[in-house]
Amino acid sequence: MDQNTGKLLQKRGLASHMNDTKWRELCAGIKELPFPPAYQAKWLDESEPSPSIIDSATTYWGDWGGTPEAALGVHVEWIKIVPRYKRHVGRLVAPIVEDCSDQLRLLLKRLRIPFVERDDLFTVYGHASAIDFDTV
Repeated sequence: MDQNTGKLLQKRGLASHMNDTKWRELCAGIKELPFPPAYQAKWLDESEPSPSIIDSATTYWGDWGGTPEAALGVHVEWIKIVPRYKRHVGRLVAPIVEDCSDQLRLLLKRLRIPFVERDDLFTVYGHASAIDFDTV
């Protein structure tokens, strides 16, 4: 961890909850799911998450395979994972919503990754203060 990151964590009173190994395991474990879920990431040095808004079911997959673990690692404050994907069927037919919530929950628990499940989203905190996790 570089000095700037350490100072930022100290200034904001944040504790680390993930390490590079856990991020690597999460990125690798996503391949076990029926589809790679989309996610919203909040970086330590940015005020807004990316993307700024995320739906409860997305029409796109997450870029877990193209995400170097180091990019998640020490600089991520949190990621919100959306375990639902709206699969387009046709113009006149409503999309089919695929849900991998159960598989994602089992994966996070198996890997012992601390998370909070709320409002149909799974939040994994890289750094946080005073969080009651659903599992550790």
